[in-house]
Amino acid sequence: MNRDVITDLKGSVKGKIRFKERLSGHTSFRICGPADIWVETRDIKDLAKILLFAKRHNTRVFVVGGGTNILAGDSGFKGMVIHLGSPIFKKVDIKGTLLKVGAGFNVSRLVRLCCEKGLEGLESLIGIPGSVGGAVFMNAGGSANPVFKNIGDHIVSLKVMDYSGKAKILKKKDLRFGYRRSNLSSYVILEATLRLKKQKSFVLNSRCANFLSMKRNKQSLDMPSAGCVFKNPKDSQFSCGQMIDMLGLKGTVSGGAQISEKHANFIVNRDRASSGDVLQLIGIIKKRVLQNYNIPLELEIKII
Repeated sequence: MNRDVITDLKGSVKGKIRFKERLSGHTSFRICGPADIWVETRDIKDLAKILLFAKRHNTRVFVVGGGTNILAGDSGFKGMVIHLGSPIFKKVDIKGTLLKVGAGFNVSRLVRLCCEKGLEGLESLIGIPGSVGGAVFMNAGGSANPVFKNIGDHIVSLKVMDYSGKAKILKKKDLRFGYRRSNLSSYVILEATLRLKKQKSFVLNSRCANFLSMKRNKQSLDMPSAGCVFKNPKDSQFSCGQMIDMLGLKGTVSGGAQISEKHANFIVNRDRASSGDVLQLIGIIKKRVLQNYNIPLELEIKII
């Protein structure tokens, strides 16, 4: 990108712009190379200008919130990474059981707020370090207990922006959610409106404590990771973690990365792992599961 283009970019937005920004400081994996351009948008108008700039210059764009569920290559991201971290994307408004929240708001903090306000429905999301936008995009949540739904089940509408910089409202009828997926790849999520249910705060706090206890016992939360690496297959009696465990792959190491000894569907950064280390383990797991169970695994994390 030449100097005139860079000057044009800096002059068109209010937010912070950095070049060759290392993504390791912005992801839960704590690895990944630099992004060509890192932009912290100040507001919605800023975001629209940035997206138009990227379209005009045919620049790849990736939007991050909390930086979870992401793995970028060791050579980095060739394009522009946009971070929705300013206060304008972290507003919360509660009226009765209707909750309006910005895409940049932290998920676990939102769950705690809902517990405080006596709003039921998001307890299974406790402990997730990502942002609301990412949780909506991936339709996070749920548990073995069908009572606890995914976040998409609670959404009434979304405020979004397409990659041409045009904002719009998507109603429930426009939205399609599935297991760790949505039909939102053409948009940047700006704000979500959810309808929850009333419940006593002590009940909600007790549920959150139970969920956190289960996660601490079963998941690797003491080392950097991106959460579950693979989606659980639909037609298998076993989860991904169970299959990987039964194949004896727990603890397998590649460089500084390791298949967790606690939860086999986690790959952890145990000692300055590279993206290549993680990809090596992903390849081993996919090959062994396909050979032994004839199941092609689908990634839950996003490789950018």
